[in-house]
Amino acid sequence: MRNFSLLSIVIAFFLLAGTSNAQNTCISDASHTADASAVLDVYSTTRGMLVPSLASNPSVSNPANGLLYFNTTSNSFKYNSGSTASPSWTELSYGSLWTTNGTDTYLSNPGENIFIGGTTNPLGYKFYVQQLGPGLISNSRIDGQLEIWNYTDNVGTGDLMLADINDNGGANGIMQLYSGGTARIRLLANGNSYFNGGAVCIGGIAPTSLLHIVDNNGFGSPQILLDNISGIANTAVGYKFGAATNYSQGIEPITTNFVLANTPTIGTPVQGDGASMISAFPSGIIDFNNQSRARVYLDFNEPIPTSTWHPIDYTIKNYDQQNEWTPGAGSPNGGPPMSFFTATEEGYYQVNARTEYFLGDEMDNWWVNYDAYVSIAIYKGNIQGNWTMYAQGNNLQIGQIWNPQGPMENGLSFKNNNAPNVSDVVYLQKGERIAIYTWQSSGIILNLVPGTAKTYCSVHKSS
Repeated sequence: MRNFSLLSIVIAFFLLAGTSNAQNTCISDASHTADASAVLDVYSTTRGMLVPSLASNPSVSNPANGLLYFNTTSNSFKYNSGSTASPSWTELSYGSLWTTNGTDTYLSNPGENIFIGGTTNPLGYKFYVQQLGPGLISNSRIDGQLEIWNYTDNVGTGDLMLADINDNGGANGIMQLYSGGTARIRLLANGNSYFNGGAVCIGGIAPTSLLHIVDNNGFGSPQILLDNISGIANTAVGYKFGAATNYSQGIEPITTNFVLANTPTIGTPVQGDGASMISAFPSGIIDFNNQSRARVYLDFNEPIPTSTWHPIDYTIKNYDQQNEWTPGAGSPNGGPPMSFFTATEEGYYQVNARTEYFLGDEMDNWWVNYDAYVSIAIYKGNIQGNWTMYAQGNNLQIGQIWNPQGPMENGLSFKNNNAPNVSDVVYLQKGERIAIYTWQSSGIILNLVPGTAKTYCSVHKSS
């Protein structure tokens, strides 16, 4: 290789200037014709072109815009992107940063980080974007996670997290959106997710409640579907009011009955279980609020004194869902009753009662006054224990007219007119009572006929 002095090159240039002024120039170590589009065509198949090598921040006087050199400190090419008076040396390349493998592109050095928005990565994350300007949605980074921050300073001491996607430590992904540094929306791949940032609207953009579903497409099916595929647990919706009792409603798993219960979960409803406030049973019976259903009857020949309203001593229960009927015997003449119903909650109660008097059979040779009658009534007792008649049933004449020419049956007899009944709706507050009284004016003591179909009372809460 020959070395030429700068003076020799200058002299040669001026000697050729007269003929190359309007031509392009080729510098080559082989036979090559300069490309017509190039002012200077440097050509070689075995050698490269070497530009000046300078240290960082070179002291070049009045560098031209676009002036190129190789930086020996950073081992990269730099050029002046500023002006002659105010140069700015811009990185042109920095070694082999990126490598491709098929359709994948990656950093050649796995230990390197990517930083956008400055010259020094303040936190050392693998990918860090920093917006230069306070109050902007700015900082984001990826280092096993993606984070987006609200920029406040250059060191991250006052920044607020806006969003992040990361591993929650249990090999499960987690996505979170923040407000004021507090996670308001969390989506956890395997765990508890929540929305705590305000109202949520599905199918619309203006929620008027915490959860607002707008069906703009006419689904033709329930807007909320609780689908318990296993069929083992409850398909229910729960309600809670502060620290009060949890309520649940839905379909219980065994007989697929609808239940509204005052418990956090629902089981198979049983009439009178105390928890199922509304239950729909396979028989078609709907039990509202475990409403009162009680039926009692008399099982002995109770004697009733004449001309006195006397309580009937029901002693046997057919059923009593809320255990509200107190059976008993031995009520004193005129009361108070020993057998009565006590309401466990306020409401309207349907009361039905019947009794029957024994007035002898065909062979009995005794009789009662022709103007004697029997009756029945509903009595209401208040919380203080005072009893008053609420509703009276029918008066039935039981008298007989004696025929001195023959047996009593040949005369006018109403002895089979002996079964009065009463029915009414009674409003009761919690703790108030119901009892059934009866009356007979035969002038003698008469017995009531016992039996579940003869002398009985039923109470049913209607609301």
